[in-house]
Amino acid sequence: MEKKFASKKPSVNSTGWNRVYHDEGVSVYSSDTYFDFYKLSTPGSRAKYFFGETAWMDVQRQAVDIVGMRAYQIFD
Repeated sequence: MEKKFASKKPSVNSTGWNRVYHDEGVSVYSSDTYFDFYKLSTPGSRAKYFFGETAWMDVQRQAVDIVGMRAYQIFD
C-alpha cells in the first residue's frame, strides 16, 4: 500500500502499524498508511500518538526521555 499525506490527524483505527524501534519495553511504530504519523507505547501506560511535520522528532524525544540516548537511533 502506498503511503499518503493527511491534512489533519487521521483516526488511529484507520491505519496499521509497523514497529520501527523497541528497547526496554518502549516501542515506536510508524503508520503503514500515512506519512508523519507515529505511535509510542510503554508498559503500564496508554499509547501516545504523534502526527505532523515534527512527529518524528517528537516521538524520538519522548523515547529518549524514557530509555536514554540509545533511542536516537530510531530513524537512522
